[in-house]
Amino acid sequence: MGKFGYILLTAVSFVVFNSCSSLYRQETIAYAPKNSISTNSYGSYLAGRIAHYRQDFNAAADYYMKTAQKDTNNPTLLSRTYLMLASQGRISEAAHYAKLAQKQGDTNDFIPAVLAAEDIKQKNYAAAIQTLNSKHSDLYKKIINPFFNAWSYTGLNQYDKAIEALNAVKKQVGMEALYHFHAGMINDYFDKPDKAREHYESILNDSSMELSVRALEIICNFYLRNGETEKAHALSAQYAKTVPSVDILQKIHDKIVNASQAQPLIISPQMGLSEALFNIAAIVKSNSEVLDFSHIFIRMAIYENPQNDLARILLANILEIREMYKDAITVYDEIPASSPAYFIAQYKKAANLRNLDDYKGSELLLKSLILDYPDDYQLLLDLGDTLRLQEKYKEALKYYNQALEKHHGSLAGLWQVYYAVGITNERLGKWHQAEKNLIKALQISPNNILVLNYLGYTWLNQGKKTEEAFSFIIKAYNQAPYNSSIIDSLGWAFYRFGMYNEAVTYLEKATEADPSNPVINDHLGDAYWQTGRKNEAGFQWNHALSLKDTTGEIDPQTIKNKIENGLQETKVLKSDKEKLTKIISEIKGDATVSE
Repeated sequence: MGKFGYILLTAVSFVVFNSCSSLYRQETIAYAPKNSISTNSYGSYLAGRIAHYRQDFNAAADYYMKTAQKDTNNPTLLSRTYLMLASQGRISEAAHYAKLAQKQGDTNDFIPAVLAAEDIKQKNYAAAIQTLNSKHSDLYKKIINPFFNAWSYTGLNQYDKAIEALNAVKKQVGMEALYHFHAGMINDYFDKPDKAREHYESILNDSSMELSVRALEIICNFYLRNGETEKAHALSAQYAKTVPSVDILQKIHDKIVNASQAQPLIISPQMGLSEALFNIAAIVKSNSEVLDFSHIFIRMAIYENPQNDLARILLANILEIREMYKDAITVYDEIPASSPAYFIAQYKKAANLRNLDDYKGSELLLKSLILDYPDDYQLLLDLGDTLRLQEKYKEALKYYNQALEKHHGSLAGLWQVYYAVGITNERLGKWHQAEKNLIKALQISPNNILVLNYLGYTWLNQGKKTEEAFSFIIKAYNQAPYNSSIIDSLGWAFYRFGMYNEAVTYLEKATEADPSNPVINDHLGDAYWQTGRKNEAGFQWNHALSLKDTTGEIDPQTIKNKIENGLQETKVLKSDKEKLTKIISEIKGDATVSE
Protein backbone atom coordinates (compact mmCIF):
# COMPACT_ATOMS: atom_id res chain seq x y z
CA MET A 1 0.00 0.00 0.00
CA GLY A 2 1.27 3.46 -0.87
CA LYS A 3 2.35 5.93 1.77
CA PHE A 4 -0.52 7.99 3.16
CA GLY A 5 -0.50 11.73 2.49
CA TYR A 6 -1.61 14.43 0.14
CA ILE A 7 -0.53 13.84 -3.41
CA LEU A 8 2.55 15.90 -4.14
CA LEU A 9 4.55 16.68 -7.24
CA THR A 10 8.27 16.17 -6.82
CA ALA A 11 9.19 19.36 -8.63
CA VAL A 12 7.24 22.46 -9.54
CA SER A 13 8.85 24.94 -11.89
CA PHE A 14 6.45 26.92 -13.97
CA VAL A 15 5.01 30.38 -14.40
CA VAL A 16 1.42 30.55 -13.24
CA PHE A 17 0.68 34.26 -13.53
CA ASN A 18 2.18 36.36 -16.27
CA SER A 19 0.37 39.48 -15.13
CA CYS A 20 2.01 42.41 -13.39
CA SER A 21 -0.18 41.97 -10.31
CA SER A 22 0.37 39.89 -7.21
CA LEU A 23 -1.64 39.30 -4.09
CA TYR A 24 1.27 39.54 -1.71
CA ARG A 25 3.58 41.99 -3.40
CA GLN A 26 4.81 44.69 -1.01
CA GLU A 27 4.74 47.76 -3.21
CA THR A 28 4.78 51.44 -2.26
CA ILE A 29 1.24 52.12 -1.10
CA ALA A 30 0.66 55.21 -3.19
CA TYR A 31 2.15 53.77 -6.36
CA ALA A 32 0.17 54.09 -9.57
CA PRO A 33 1.41 54.32 -13.16
CA LYS A 34 1.63 57.97 -14.19
CA ASN A 35 -1.64 59.25 -15.66
CA SER A 36 -3.11 55.75 -15.44
CA ILE A 37 -5.84 56.43 -12.85
CA SER A 38 -8.38 59.17 -13.44
CA THR A 39 -8.58 61.96 -10.86
CA ASN A 40 -12.16 61.20 -9.81
CA SER A 41 -11.33 57.58 -8.94
CA TYR A 42 -7.82 57.94 -7.50
CA GLY A 43 -9.13 58.04 -3.93
CA SER A 44 -10.72 54.61 -4.32
CA TYR A 45 -7.57 53.27 -5.93
CA LEU A 46 -5.37 54.56 -3.11
CA ALA A 47 -7.75 53.08 -0.51
CA GLY A 48 -7.48 49.79 -2.37
CA ARG A 49 -3.67 49.92 -2.31
CA ILE A 50 -3.68 50.59 1.45
CA ALA A 51 -6.09 47.69 2.04
CA HIS A 52 -3.96 45.52 -0.26
CA TYR A 53 -0.80 46.41 1.66
CA ARG A 54 -2.55 45.58 4.94
CA GLN A 55 -3.69 42.26 3.47
CA ASP A 56 -7.35 43.18 3.79
CA PHE A 57 -7.96 41.54 0.42
CA ASN A 58 -11.74 41.75 0.51
CA ALA A 59 -11.74 45.51 1.07
CA ALA A 60 -8.98 45.89 -1.54
CA ALA A 61 -11.13 44.01 -4.05
CA ASP A 62 -14.08 46.34 -3.37
CA TYR A 63 -11.98 49.48 -3.80
CA TYR A 64 -10.28 48.21 -6.95
CA MET A 65 -13.65 47.24 -8.37
CA LYS A 66 -15.03 50.70 -7.61
CA THR A 67 -12.04 52.25 -9.37
CA ALA A 68 -12.25 49.86 -12.32
CA GLN A 69 -15.90 50.77 -12.91
CA LYS A 70 -14.66 54.24 -13.88
CA ASP A 71 -11.38 53.17 -15.53
CA THR A 72 -12.41 50.22 -17.67
CA ASN A 73 -9.50 50.67 -20.11
CA ASN A 74 -6.71 50.23 -17.57
CA PRO A 75 -5.27 46.70 -17.88
CA THR A 76 -3.10 46.97 -14.74
CA LEU A 77 -6.05 48.01 -12.62
CA LEU A 78 -8.32 45.37 -14.15
CA SER A 79 -5.67 42.73 -13.45
CA ARG A 80 -5.44 43.74 -9.80
CA THR A 81 -9.20 43.68 -9.58
CA TYR A 82 -9.88 40.19 -10.93
CA LEU A 83 -6.99 38.62 -9.03
CA MET A 84 -8.08 40.20 -5.76
CA LEU A 85 -11.72 39.18 -6.30
CA ALA A 86 -10.68 35.63 -7.15
CA SER A 87 -8.55 35.44 -3.99
CA GLN A 88 -11.73 36.07 -1.99
CA GLY A 89 -13.73 33.42 -3.83
CA ARG A 90 -15.78 36.06 -5.65
CA ILE A 91 -15.36 34.17 -8.89
CA SER A 92 -18.39 35.54 -10.74
CA GLU A 93 -17.20 39.13 -10.22
CA ALA A 94 -13.62 38.12 -11.00
CA ALA A 95 -14.73 36.60 -14.31
CA HIS A 96 -16.39 39.87 -15.30
CA TYR A 97 -13.22 41.92 -14.79
CA ALA A 98 -10.99 39.18 -16.21
CA LYS A 99 -12.99 39.38 -19.44
CA LEU A 100 -12.57 43.18 -19.53
CA ALA A 101 -8.82 42.80 -18.93
CA GLN A 102 -8.58 40.24 -21.73
CA LYS A 103 -10.15 42.74 -24.11
CA GLN A 104 -7.46 45.24 -23.07
CA GLY A 105 -4.72 42.79 -24.06
CA ASP A 106 -4.08 40.95 -20.77
CA THR A 107 -2.76 37.51 -21.77
CA ASN A 108 -2.55 36.01 -18.29
CA ASP A 109 -3.16 32.25 -18.50
CA PHE A 110 -5.31 32.52 -15.41
CA ILE A 111 -8.04 34.44 -17.27
CA PRO A 112 -9.36 31.45 -19.27
CA ALA A 113 -9.27 29.36 -16.08
CA VAL A 114 -11.41 31.78 -14.08
CA LEU A 115 -13.80 32.22 -17.04
CA ALA A 116 -14.10 28.45 -17.45
CA ALA A 117 -14.65 28.00 -13.72
CA GLU A 118 -17.53 30.46 -13.87
CA ASP A 119 -18.94 28.78 -16.99
CA ILE A 120 -18.87 25.35 -15.32
CA LYS A 121 -20.45 26.73 -12.17
CA GLN A 122 -23.29 28.07 -14.34
CA LYS A 123 -23.45 24.76 -16.29
CA ASN A 124 -22.25 26.41 -19.50
CA TYR A 125 -19.99 23.45 -20.25
CA ALA A 126 -19.54 24.00 -23.98
CA ALA A 127 -18.50 27.61 -23.34
CA ALA A 128 -15.91 26.42 -20.80
CA ILE A 129 -14.35 24.05 -23.35
CA GLN A 130 -14.23 26.76 -25.97
CA THR A 131 -12.64 29.21 -23.50
CA LEU A 132 -9.79 26.81 -22.79
CA ASN A 133 -8.94 26.08 -26.42
CA SER A 134 -6.51 28.99 -26.65
CA LYS A 135 -2.73 28.92 -26.30
CA HIS A 136 -1.48 28.43 -22.77
CA SER A 137 1.67 27.53 -20.88
CA ASP A 138 2.52 23.86 -20.37
CA LEU A 139 1.01 23.78 -16.88
CA TYR A 140 -2.39 24.73 -18.26
CA LYS A 141 -2.18 22.67 -21.45
CA LYS A 142 -0.92 19.50 -19.81
CA ILE A 143 -2.61 19.52 -16.40
CA ILE A 144 -5.17 22.25 -15.68
CA ASN A 145 -7.06 22.37 -18.97
CA PRO A 146 -7.49 18.57 -19.17
CA PHE A 147 -9.24 18.55 -15.79
CA PHE A 148 -11.52 21.44 -16.80
CA ASN A 149 -12.29 19.76 -20.11
CA ALA A 150 -12.87 16.32 -18.60
CA TRP A 151 -15.44 17.61 -16.13
CA SER A 152 -17.01 19.89 -18.78
CA TYR A 153 -17.52 16.90 -21.10
CA THR A 154 -18.92 15.04 -18.11
CA GLY A 155 -21.45 17.86 -17.75
CA LEU A 156 -22.30 17.49 -21.44
CA ASN A 157 -22.83 13.75 -20.84
CA GLN A 158 -20.03 12.89 -23.28
CA TYR A 159 -18.22 10.06 -21.52
CA ASP A 160 -15.67 9.18 -24.24
CA LYS A 161 -14.51 12.78 -24.63
CA ALA A 162 -14.28 13.21 -20.86
CA ILE A 163 -11.93 10.22 -20.52
CA GLU A 164 -9.99 11.26 -23.63
CA ALA A 165 -9.44 14.76 -22.18
CA LEU A 166 -8.18 13.24 -18.93
CA ASN A 167 -5.62 11.07 -20.74
CA ALA A 168 -3.37 14.12 -21.10
CA VAL A 169 -2.86 14.10 -17.32
CA LYS A 170 -1.85 10.42 -17.36
CA LYS A 171 1.16 11.28 -19.52
CA GLN A 172 2.63 13.66 -16.93
CA VAL A 173 5.27 12.27 -14.57
CA GLY A 174 4.01 12.06 -10.99
CA MET A 175 0.37 12.61 -11.96
CA GLU A 176 -0.69 8.96 -12.32
CA ALA A 177 -2.56 8.87 -8.99
CA LEU A 178 -4.54 11.99 -9.86
CA TYR A 179 -5.37 10.59 -13.27
CA HIS A 180 -6.74 7.34 -11.78
CA PHE A 181 -8.59 9.23 -9.04
CA HIS A 182 -10.46 11.44 -11.50
CA ALA A 183 -10.97 8.66 -14.05
CA GLY A 184 -12.48 6.61 -11.25
CA MET A 185 -14.84 9.44 -10.26
CA ILE A 186 -15.93 10.05 -13.85
CA ASN A 187 -16.62 6.36 -14.44
CA ASP A 188 -18.52 6.23 -11.16
CA TYR A 189 -20.52 9.30 -12.22
CA PHE A 190 -21.43 7.57 -15.48
CA ASP A 191 -22.46 4.43 -13.54
CA LYS A 192 -19.56 2.30 -14.76
CA PRO A 193 -18.56 0.65 -11.47
CA ASP A 194 -16.21 -1.97 -12.94
CA LYS A 195 -14.07 0.65 -14.67
CA ALA A 196 -14.25 2.96 -11.65
CA ARG A 197 -13.03 0.13 -9.40
CA GLU A 198 -10.18 -0.61 -11.79
CA HIS A 199 -8.94 2.99 -11.56
CA TYR A 200 -9.39 3.27 -7.79
CA GLU A 201 -7.57 0.01 -7.16
CA SER A 202 -4.73 1.08 -9.43
CA ILE A 203 -3.97 3.67 -6.73
CA LEU A 204 -4.41 1.21 -3.86
CA ASN A 205 -2.27 -1.51 -5.41
CA ASP A 206 0.66 0.63 -6.53
CA SER A 207 3.02 1.49 -3.67
CA SER A 208 4.47 4.39 -5.64
CA MET A 209 1.15 6.27 -5.59
CA GLU A 210 0.07 8.27 -2.59
CA LEU A 211 -3.50 8.29 -1.32
CA SER A 212 -5.04 11.58 -0.23
CA VAL A 213 -7.59 11.86 2.58
CA ARG A 214 -10.27 12.77 0.08
CA ALA A 215 -9.41 9.87 -2.25
CA LEU A 216 -9.64 7.50 0.73
CA GLU A 217 -13.09 8.83 1.60
CA ILE A 218 -14.38 8.66 -1.98
CA ILE A 219 -13.04 5.14 -2.63
CA CYS A 220 -14.54 3.84 0.63
CA ASN A 221 -17.83 5.48 -0.29
CA PHE A 222 -17.68 3.73 -3.67
CA TYR A 223 -17.18 0.35 -1.98
CA LEU A 224 -20.12 0.95 0.36
CA ARG A 225 -22.45 1.86 -2.49
CA ASN A 226 -21.44 -1.21 -4.45
CA GLY A 227 -21.99 -3.71 -1.65
CA GLU A 228 -18.31 -4.12 -0.75
CA THR A 229 -18.73 -3.12 2.88
CA GLU A 230 -15.85 -5.18 4.22
CA LYS A 231 -13.42 -3.57 1.78
CA ALA A 232 -14.59 -0.10 2.84
CA HIS A 233 -14.24 -0.90 6.54
CA ALA A 234 -10.82 -2.53 6.13
CA LEU A 235 -9.43 0.30 3.99
CA SER A 236 -10.58 3.10 6.28
CA ALA A 237 -9.48 1.17 9.39
CA GLN A 238 -6.04 0.60 7.91
CA TYR A 239 -5.32 4.31 7.60
CA ALA A 240 -7.05 5.28 10.84
CA LYS A 241 -4.73 2.80 12.58
CA THR A 242 -1.63 3.74 10.59
CA VAL A 243 -1.93 7.46 11.38
CA PRO A 244 -3.80 7.51 14.70
CA SER A 245 -2.97 11.14 15.45
CA VAL A 246 -4.92 12.37 12.42
CA ASP A 247 -8.43 12.68 13.84
CA ILE A 248 -10.03 13.22 10.43
CA LEU A 249 -9.10 9.66 9.42
CA GLN A 250 -10.80 8.23 12.49
CA LYS A 251 -13.88 10.37 11.81
CA ILE A 252 -14.04 9.08 8.23
CA HIS A 253 -13.63 5.51 9.48
CA ASP A 254 -16.42 5.95 12.05
CA LYS A 255 -18.68 7.51 9.42
CA ILE A 256 -18.06 4.60 7.05
CA VAL A 257 -18.59 1.92 9.69
CA ASN A 258 -21.82 3.53 10.92
CA ALA A 259 -23.25 4.28 7.47
CA SER A 260 -26.58 2.53 6.96
CA GLN A 261 -26.97 3.75 3.39
CA ALA A 262 -24.23 5.58 1.54
CA GLN A 263 -24.97 8.34 -0.98
CA PRO A 264 -22.52 9.31 -3.76
CA LEU A 265 -20.08 12.04 -2.76
CA ILE A 266 -19.51 13.37 -6.29
CA ILE A 267 -22.89 14.10 -7.83
CA SER A 268 -22.09 16.92 -10.24
CA PRO A 269 -19.34 18.08 -12.61
CA GLN A 270 -18.90 21.11 -10.33
CA MET A 271 -17.99 18.82 -7.43
CA GLY A 272 -15.58 16.86 -9.63
CA LEU A 273 -13.90 20.07 -10.79
CA SER A 274 -13.66 21.18 -7.17
CA GLU A 275 -11.62 18.06 -6.41
CA ALA A 276 -9.30 18.81 -9.34
CA LEU A 277 -8.81 22.44 -8.29
CA PHE A 278 -8.10 21.27 -4.74
CA ASN A 279 -5.56 18.72 -6.00
CA ILE A 280 -3.77 21.34 -8.12
CA ALA A 281 -3.68 23.86 -5.27
CA ALA A 282 -2.28 21.23 -2.89
CA ILE A 283 0.46 20.29 -5.36
CA VAL A 284 1.82 23.83 -5.72
CA LYS A 285 1.30 25.09 -2.15
CA SER A 286 4.78 23.97 -1.07
CA ASN A 287 6.34 26.34 -3.60
CA SER A 288 6.25 29.79 -1.95
CA GLU A 289 6.82 31.53 -5.27
CA VAL A 290 3.43 30.40 -6.54
CA LEU A 291 1.42 30.73 -3.33
CA ASP A 292 -0.91 33.24 -5.06
CA PHE A 293 -1.79 30.54 -7.56
CA SER A 294 -2.60 28.01 -4.84
CA HIS A 295 -4.59 30.63 -2.94
CA ILE A 296 -6.82 31.46 -5.90
CA PHE A 297 -7.28 27.89 -7.12
CA ILE A 298 -8.38 26.71 -3.68
CA ARG A 299 -10.88 29.56 -3.61
CA MET A 300 -12.21 28.34 -6.94
CA ALA A 301 -12.46 24.81 -5.53
CA ILE A 302 -14.67 26.07 -2.71
CA TYR A 303 -16.72 28.13 -5.18
CA GLU A 304 -17.45 25.02 -7.24
CA ASN A 305 -18.32 22.96 -4.14
CA PRO A 306 -19.04 24.99 -0.98
CA GLN A 307 -19.17 21.71 1.03
CA ASN A 308 -15.52 20.90 0.29
CA ASP A 309 -14.21 21.22 3.85
CA LEU A 310 -10.75 19.85 3.03
CA ALA A 311 -10.39 22.73 0.59
CA ARG A 312 -11.23 25.10 3.45
CA ILE A 313 -8.52 23.50 5.59
CA LEU A 314 -6.01 24.09 2.78
CA LEU A 315 -7.21 27.68 2.28
CA ALA A 316 -6.80 28.41 5.99
CA ASN A 317 -3.30 26.91 5.87
CA ILE A 318 -2.38 29.25 3.01
CA LEU A 319 -3.71 32.21 5.01
CA GLU A 320 -1.59 31.08 7.97
CA ILE A 321 1.50 31.05 5.74
CA ARG A 322 0.64 34.66 4.91
CA GLU A 323 0.22 35.33 8.68
CA MET A 324 -3.43 36.26 8.06
CA TYR A 325 -4.55 34.51 11.23
CA LYS A 326 -7.91 36.26 11.64
CA ASP A 327 -8.89 35.33 8.10
CA ALA A 328 -7.81 31.73 8.73
CA ILE A 329 -10.01 31.59 11.83
CA THR A 330 -12.97 32.85 9.79
CA VAL A 331 -12.44 29.99 7.33
CA TYR A 332 -12.18 27.40 10.12
CA ASP A 333 -15.42 28.71 11.62
CA GLU A 334 -17.20 27.91 8.34
CA ILE A 335 -16.59 24.17 8.88
CA PRO A 336 -19.61 22.61 10.64
CA ALA A 337 -19.40 20.34 13.69
CA SER A 338 -20.81 17.49 11.58
CA SER A 339 -17.77 17.55 9.26
CA PRO A 340 -14.90 15.05 9.70
CA ALA A 341 -12.63 18.10 9.37
CA TYR A 342 -14.19 19.91 12.36
CA PHE A 343 -11.69 18.79 14.99
CA ILE A 344 -8.61 19.72 12.98
CA ALA A 345 -10.25 23.09 12.17
CA GLN A 346 -10.83 23.84 15.85
CA TYR A 347 -7.36 22.65 16.79
CA LYS A 348 -5.82 24.94 14.20
CA LYS A 349 -8.09 27.78 15.31
CA ALA A 350 -6.65 27.48 18.82
CA ALA A 351 -3.13 27.80 17.37
CA ASN A 352 -4.16 30.92 15.46
CA LEU A 353 -5.64 32.47 18.59
CA ARG A 354 -2.21 32.02 20.20
CA ASN A 355 -0.60 33.64 17.17
CA LEU A 356 -2.91 36.62 17.78
CA ASP A 357 -1.88 36.68 21.48
CA ASP A 358 -5.41 35.68 22.48
CA TYR A 359 -4.12 33.14 24.97
CA LYS A 360 -7.32 33.05 27.00
CA GLY A 361 -9.39 32.28 23.91
CA SER A 362 -6.95 29.55 22.91
CA GLU A 363 -7.00 28.10 26.44
CA LEU A 364 -10.81 27.91 26.56
CA LEU A 365 -11.02 26.30 23.13
CA LEU A 366 -8.33 23.71 23.93
CA LYS A 367 -10.00 22.83 27.23
CA SER A 368 -13.31 22.27 25.43
CA LEU A 369 -11.58 20.00 22.90
CA ILE A 370 -9.86 18.03 25.67
CA LEU A 371 -13.28 17.25 27.16
CA ASP A 372 -13.95 15.23 23.99
CA TYR A 373 -10.36 14.04 23.47
CA PRO A 374 -8.84 13.61 26.97
CA ASP A 375 -6.07 11.32 25.69
CA ASP A 376 -4.85 13.54 22.86
CA TYR A 377 -1.14 14.17 23.45
CA GLN A 378 -0.89 17.21 21.16
CA LEU A 379 -3.91 18.94 22.71
CA LEU A 380 -2.45 18.50 26.19
CA LEU A 381 0.94 19.80 25.07
CA ASP A 382 -0.57 22.83 23.33
CA LEU A 383 -2.72 23.65 26.35
CA GLY A 384 0.38 23.46 28.54
CA ASP A 385 2.14 25.92 26.20
CA THR A 386 -0.87 28.26 26.20
CA LEU A 387 -1.03 28.28 29.99
CA ARG A 388 2.74 28.80 30.28
CA LEU A 389 2.52 31.84 28.00
CA GLN A 390 -0.02 33.25 30.47
CA GLU A 391 2.42 32.54 33.33
CA LYS A 392 0.04 29.94 34.76
CA TYR A 393 3.01 27.70 35.44
CA LYS A 394 1.53 25.25 37.95
CA GLU A 395 -1.48 24.52 35.74
CA ALA A 396 0.77 24.28 32.67
CA LEU A 397 2.90 21.70 34.45
CA LYS A 398 -0.19 19.59 35.13
CA TYR A 399 -1.04 19.36 31.42
CA TYR A 400 2.58 18.78 30.37
CA ASN A 401 2.75 15.82 32.75
CA GLN A 402 -0.52 14.49 31.31
CA ALA A 403 0.96 14.82 27.82
CA LEU A 404 3.95 12.73 28.91
CA GLU A 405 1.58 10.09 30.30
CA LYS A 406 -0.48 9.94 27.10
CA HIS A 407 2.46 9.90 24.67
CA HIS A 408 2.92 6.65 22.76
CA GLY A 409 5.39 5.67 20.10
CA SER A 410 8.76 7.21 19.22
CA LEU A 411 10.63 9.31 21.76
CA ALA A 412 11.83 11.66 19.01
CA GLY A 413 9.11 14.25 19.56
CA LEU A 414 9.25 14.15 23.36
CA TRP A 415 12.13 16.62 23.58
CA GLN A 416 9.65 19.46 23.23
CA VAL A 417 7.65 18.32 26.26
CA TYR A 418 10.75 18.00 28.46
CA TYR A 419 11.95 21.37 27.11
CA ALA A 420 8.63 23.00 27.99
CA VAL A 421 8.54 21.32 31.41
CA GLY A 422 12.10 22.52 32.02
CA ILE A 423 11.20 26.13 31.21
CA THR A 424 8.12 25.90 33.43
CA ASN A 425 10.04 24.46 36.39
CA GLU A 426 12.68 27.15 35.95
CA ARG A 427 9.98 29.84 36.09
CA LEU A 428 8.63 28.20 39.26
CA GLY A 429 12.07 28.50 40.83
CA LYS A 430 12.74 24.76 40.67
CA TRP A 431 16.03 24.91 38.79
CA HIS A 432 17.32 21.57 40.02
CA GLN A 433 14.31 19.83 38.42
CA ALA A 434 14.33 22.14 35.40
CA GLU A 435 17.96 21.27 34.67
CA LYS A 436 17.12 17.55 34.70
CA ASN A 437 14.23 18.18 32.28
CA LEU A 438 16.39 20.17 29.87
CA ILE A 439 19.20 17.61 29.94
CA LYS A 440 16.61 14.90 29.22
CA ALA A 441 15.39 16.95 26.24
CA LEU A 442 18.97 17.26 25.00
CA GLN A 443 19.53 13.51 25.35
CA ILE A 444 16.51 12.92 23.09
CA SER A 445 17.51 15.66 20.61
CA PRO A 446 21.29 16.15 21.07
CA ASN A 447 21.82 19.10 18.71
CA ASN A 448 18.58 20.91 19.34
CA ILE A 449 19.28 24.63 19.10
CA LEU A 450 16.49 25.66 21.48
CA VAL A 451 17.63 23.37 24.28
CA LEU A 452 21.32 24.14 23.75
CA ASN A 453 20.63 27.86 23.84
CA TYR A 454 18.33 27.76 26.88
CA LEU A 455 20.65 25.59 28.96
CA GLY A 456 23.76 27.54 27.93
CA TYR A 457 22.22 30.95 28.59
CA THR A 458 20.80 29.91 31.98
CA TRP A 459 24.05 28.32 33.17
CA LEU A 460 25.91 31.44 32.07
CA ASN A 461 23.62 33.74 34.07
CA GLN A 462 24.00 31.47 37.08
CA GLY A 463 27.78 31.46 36.70
CA LYS A 464 27.76 27.65 36.50
CA LYS A 465 29.40 25.33 33.98
CA THR A 466 30.42 28.50 32.17
CA GLU A 467 32.72 26.98 29.57
CA GLU A 468 30.25 24.22 28.75
CA ALA A 469 27.52 26.87 28.59
CA PHE A 470 29.54 28.92 26.08
CA SER A 471 30.17 25.79 24.02
CA PHE A 472 26.43 24.98 23.97
CA ILE A 473 25.57 28.49 22.78
CA ILE A 474 28.17 28.31 20.00
CA LYS A 475 26.80 24.93 18.88
CA ALA A 476 23.36 26.52 18.63
CA TYR A 477 24.73 29.59 16.83
CA ASN A 478 26.59 27.51 14.24
CA GLN A 479 23.28 25.90 13.29
CA ALA A 480 21.17 29.08 13.38
CA PRO A 481 23.38 32.18 12.91
CA TYR A 482 20.35 34.34 12.09
CA ASN A 483 18.26 33.45 15.15
CA SER A 484 18.04 36.66 17.23
CA SER A 485 17.75 34.91 20.61
CA ILE A 486 20.79 32.74 19.92
CA ILE A 487 22.84 35.69 18.62
CA ASP A 488 21.88 37.55 21.80
CA SER A 489 23.05 34.61 23.92
CA LEU A 490 26.39 34.56 22.10
CA GLY A 491 26.84 38.31 22.53
CA TRP A 492 25.90 38.05 26.19
CA ALA A 493 28.38 35.18 26.66
CA PHE A 494 31.18 37.42 25.35
CA TYR A 495 29.94 40.16 27.69
CA ARG A 496 30.00 37.89 30.75
CA PHE A 497 33.57 36.87 29.95
CA GLY A 498 34.58 40.54 29.70
CA MET A 499 35.04 40.59 25.91
CA TYR A 500 32.99 43.74 25.41
CA ASN A 501 33.91 44.67 21.83
CA GLU A 502 32.93 41.21 20.65
CA ALA A 503 29.75 41.47 22.73
CA VAL A 504 28.79 44.69 20.94
CA THR A 505 29.32 43.08 17.53
CA TYR A 506 26.91 40.22 18.22
CA LEU A 507 24.38 42.20 20.25
CA GLU A 508 24.10 44.79 17.47
CA LYS A 509 23.51 41.92 15.07
CA ALA A 510 20.82 40.57 17.42
CA THR A 511 18.99 43.92 17.62
CA GLU A 512 19.01 44.16 13.82
CA ALA A 513 17.33 40.75 13.70
CA ASP A 514 14.81 41.61 16.45
CA PRO A 515 14.69 45.34 17.29
CA SER A 516 11.61 44.93 19.51
CA ASN A 517 13.14 42.54 22.04
CA PRO A 518 13.70 44.39 25.35
CA VAL A 519 16.22 41.84 26.69
CA ILE A 520 18.46 42.24 23.65
CA ASN A 521 18.25 46.04 23.85
CA ASP A 522 19.09 45.94 27.56
CA HIS A 523 22.08 43.69 26.90
CA LEU A 524 23.31 45.98 24.11
CA GLY A 525 23.01 48.97 26.44
CA ASP A 526 25.24 47.24 28.96
CA ALA A 527 27.81 46.40 26.27
CA TYR A 528 27.80 49.99 24.96
CA TRP A 529 28.43 51.29 28.48
CA GLN A 530 31.41 49.00 28.95
CA THR A 531 32.94 50.22 25.67
CA GLY A 532 32.51 53.89 26.58
CA ARG A 533 29.47 54.55 24.37
CA LYS A 534 27.41 55.91 27.26
CA ASN A 535 24.86 57.99 25.33
CA GLU A 536 24.05 55.00 23.15
CA ALA A 537 23.78 52.85 26.26
CA GLY A 538 21.17 55.20 27.71
CA PHE A 539 19.21 55.11 24.47
CA GLN A 540 19.15 51.30 24.46
CA TRP A 541 18.05 51.11 28.10
CA ASN A 542 15.26 53.60 27.50
CA HIS A 543 14.20 51.65 24.44
CA ALA A 544 14.18 48.41 26.47
CA LEU A 545 11.84 50.05 29.01
CA SER A 546 9.40 51.04 26.26
CA LEU A 547 9.04 47.47 24.94
CA LYS A 548 6.78 44.66 26.17
CA ASP A 549 8.67 41.95 28.05
CA THR A 550 7.34 38.38 27.78
CA THR A 551 10.39 36.69 29.28
CA GLY A 552 10.27 37.86 32.90
CA GLU A 553 13.95 38.90 32.61
CA ILE A 554 13.40 42.65 32.53
CA ASP A 555 13.40 44.47 35.87
CA PRO A 556 12.25 48.03 35.10
CA GLN A 557 13.70 49.44 38.33
CA THR A 558 17.13 48.01 37.62
CA ILE A 559 17.11 49.61 34.16
CA LYS A 560 15.95 52.94 35.57
CA ASN A 561 18.84 52.84 38.04
CA LYS A 562 21.26 52.25 35.14
CA ILE A 563 19.79 55.19 33.24
CA GLU A 564 20.15 57.47 36.28
CA ASN A 565 23.42 56.26 37.74
CA GLY A 566 25.15 54.31 35.02
CA LEU A 567 26.23 50.69 35.12
CA GLN A 568 27.87 49.61 38.34
CA GLU A 569 30.78 47.21 38.51
CA THR A 570 30.17 43.99 36.61
CA LYS A 571 31.60 40.65 37.66
CA VAL A 572 33.55 38.96 34.87
CA LEU A 573 33.25 35.17 34.79
CA LYS A 574 36.45 33.30 35.49
CA SER A 575 37.68 30.89 32.84
CA ASP A 576 40.60 28.94 31.57
CA LYS A 577 41.91 31.26 28.83
CA GLU A 578 43.25 28.42 26.71
CA LYS A 579 39.98 26.49 26.89
CA LEU A 580 37.98 29.63 26.18
CA THR A 581 40.08 30.44 23.10
CA LYS A 582 39.53 26.91 21.78
CA ILE A 583 35.75 27.16 22.35
CA ILE A 584 35.57 30.52 20.57
CA SER A 585 37.53 29.12 17.63
CA GLU A 586 34.62 26.75 17.01
CA ILE A 587 32.42 29.62 15.78
CA LYS A 588 31.91 28.90 12.09
CA GLY A 589 32.21 31.37 9.24
CA ASP A 590 32.81 34.33 11.53
CA ALA A 591 35.71 36.76 11.41
CA THR A 592 34.40 39.17 14.03
CA VAL A 593 36.22 37.79 17.07
CA SER A 594 39.49 39.41 18.14
CA GLU A 595 42.54 37.22 18.51
